[in-house]
Amino acid sequence: MDSRNPALQDVTDCFRQQVSKPDLFEAIDFISRNQNEFQYLSLSIQVPAVDALAVLEQVPDKNTFHYYWEKPSAEFSIAAAGSLARIQTTGQQRFRKASDQGKELLSTVYHISKLNHSLASVHLLGGFSFFDHNIGKQWRAFGAGSFNLPEWVLVREGKFNVSTVTKNIDPADSETDIYNSFVETFEKLDRICDAGAYSIESKKPFKSEIDTPDTDSEDYHKWMNSVENATDLIKSGEFKKIVLARELNVRIKEPVSDTRLLNHLRKQYPDCYSFLISQDGESSFIGSTPERLASFHDREVLTEGLAGSISRGKTASEDAVLEYELLNSQKDLSEHAFVLDAIEENLQRFSDVFEHPVSPGVKKLSNVQHLYTPVHARIKDGVSRTEVLSRLHPTPAVGGYPREKAMPYISKLEHFDRGWYAAPVGWINANGEGEFVVAIRSGLIKSNEVRFFAGCGIVEDSNPRKEWDETNLKFIPMLTALEHARK
Repeated sequence: MDSRNPALQDVTDCFRQQVSKPDLFEAIDFISRNQNEFQYLSLSIQVPAVDALAVLEQVPDKNTFHYYWEKPSAEFSIAAAGSLARIQTTGQQRFRKASDQGKELLSTVYHISKLNHSLASVHLLGGFSFFDHNIGKQWRAFGAGSFNLPEWVLVREGKFNVSTVTKNIDPADSETDIYNSFVETFEKLDRICDAGAYSIESKKPFKSEIDTPDTDSEDYHKWMNSVENATDLIKSGEFKKIVLARELNVRIKEPVSDTRLLNHLRKQYPDCYSFLISQDGESSFIGSTPERLASFHDREVLTEGLAGSISRGKTASEDAVLEYELLNSQKDLSEHAFVLDAIEENLQRFSDVFEHPVSPGVKKLSNVQHLYTPVHARIKDGVSRTEVLSRLHPTPAVGGYPREKAMPYISKLEHFDRGWYAAPVGWINANGEGEFVVAIRSGLIKSNEVRFFAGCGIVEDSNPRKEWDETNLKFIPMLTALEHARK
């Protein structure tokens, strides 16, 4: 279907043009005759192009589920709000339980659409915590595994834009009442999608005046001790690599706007995945991560090794020299090899195809460059996508290697609760499309308190001071964005 159709006026017009009353009434009648099977009615229509982040910023009810996802360079974005149902899991089987409950929930949704597109579908949006259990006070609203069925979702892929609205069908409601409830939701979408009606409050950026702790700080001495303990464990043969992270707790005088912060991040890092998840409006987990955990298209899986880092140069020559140093750094190449070995080890028995380039390349971001190797796999019939996620998480880039030996030491050596930091967040739909990222370069926002996170891989010859400097480098994107985030 041509997304440039001039007949597309506003969202409500699109609904009335693409979904006739008889078609909707027929669907409602079908659900009423199959009440034991279906609980929800969902419909997808093509809509005009919108800015996902602007739409989310205009949602009047902030005390409900909100979701945003965008990779600007790929021209792909998602905005969603409202929660009709929420899947929550915890424990060692949380991935499997999320898969089973997700399939069960999707089976109760009757979906109609004239669009022949994989994104014209019912979506589940959310993610998991880093560890199997997530009981920290700051992360209580998120749980260890959480996926929401939103009331509405807007998805953009290139020039194709689709809106999916879902309703919980009460058998006592008349066909006209249900039809009118869809109209009401599309009219709400009209109001938040109409950029010409936006009320813009002009506010100047403010200086956060937040510096990372110096080498005289308690944080620094704790870090030095943790890294030295980790390298001692590696030398004694406990594991080969472990990833340690830091939390930077920032309190500022004025409330922080999560969408303003993200607007800066997406402009500065168009090749990264910017995301926002808020369960109840009280707190938001946001980030702009360069690391994709897995993309799913039918049985095809795309993942990547992203480990080994160095700064960007101030000149082209300096940048080239730093790239050369990274590509020839035995420490970074070793760290990167652990990641690729783990991906291969975890995916090969689930895959008919597993392939990647022999040597890593370099992924350049605005302030840092990473060793990077793309990986393609084709999963076997009967293997669920969440099973693939459970095998990939955590990669050695955020956990350690071997995973089972390194993981128990992370919480012993770190001095904060990771929550959803470095965990899989993303989306999946009823057509088997989905994408998950590793939630690094991220932060948890609650009013005027922000917690940012940054980590680095520790191997036998790691230098604690150098790793300290690397984590400070990784804090810069979020701290810079914070200056643009006043409400």
